[in-house]
Amino acid sequence: MNKRYDRLLAKSSDFNRDDAVEIEFAYDFDDPRLARLEAKWRLRETAGVGDTQSRALKLLHWLCAHTKKGNPQSLPEGLLMNADALLDWAFEQSENAPNCKHLSIILSECLLAVGIKAYALWCFPKVYEGDNHVVVQVWLPEEKRWIMVDPSFNLYVMDDVGRILDAPELRLRLSERAALRLNEGAKVRIPAAWWKPRKMWNYFGYMARDMYCFNRSRDTYFGILDAERAAWVFLLPAGYEPAEKGNPYYVSNIYATWNSFWA
Repeated sequence: MNKRYDRLLAKSSDFNRDDAVEIEFAYDFDDPRLARLEAKWRLRETAGVGDTQSRALKLLHWLCAHTKKGNPQSLPEGLLMNADALLDWAFEQSENAPNCKHLSIILSECLLAVGIKAYALWCFPKVYEGDNHVVVQVWLPEEKRWIMVDPSFNLYVMDDVGRILDAPELRLRLSERAALRLNEGAKVRIPAAWWKPRKMWNYFGYMARDMYCFNRSRDTYFGILDAERAAWVFLLPAGYEPAEKGNPYYVSNIYATWNSFWA
């Protein structure tokens, strides 16, 4: 990357805002549409047995094997933004290529459908120029921690001993230029020294740019993008106002504390 986004992250590590509040996030596992989603797409069969991490990764790989990531300029009129409708549109349809937002909504709702707590996480650069990224955070009750998976590229990020990281851990390690590696089967090319200027696009540089600030829905449930009741919560560095930076996703004045946002 020509810009040193790692330095920007390191300089913007203070999230102690005076207007930040403690937020309690909720997850709805009981919507009957989730049961129909699970049965229609045989999600429990795909997830199989085992611990939460192995089941979540199986669903990640299943989704990526049967969809093609893209950036559609237009979507069919009336297409609902929920996992079932998006799967109907994109599954084994090479001409229909969902973007990162679509894929993260699909995966997070499929995880809810099999009883795994997960949510779609919007990641933004400091200055929005028409591009950002969306990933999925997955709760591992066995370890009492989150991990981050990226259904756009069939990947997850690990530290130097192979432990899968969550989003805040990745942000910190990017700011420190610490050792990082991807899983086998990830659909991106990564230069060995990601922080050096390269002509080729690389995932770590991309995420260093896009992990300046975050937002997510306060409640995670089937069809959050179609629901008027969605409440969006931002996590912002101290002193930063995205409304001043041309971010069209800035639709909320709810700012979370660092600890409650990642709880």
